[in-house]
Amino acid sequence: MGSTRWPTDVRVGDFILVGGTYQRVRDMRSVGATSARILHFAGRAPLIMREARTIYRPAEYR
Repeated sequence: MGSTRWPTDVRVGDFILVGGTYQRVRDMRSVGATSARILHFAGRAPLIMREARTIYRPAEYR
């Protein structure tokens, strides 16, 4: 189940809907002093995330 998360709460490995398909975040960078993040994906152009979006996070097993 997805949850709405701000750019500062996104992690590498999360999934986000981009261009009609869910893409896994492979890497990310912050944008200056703002809370925006540049999300990098495999085989797709980066996305600048400036506002809250629905993120799907894989289950963590302990």
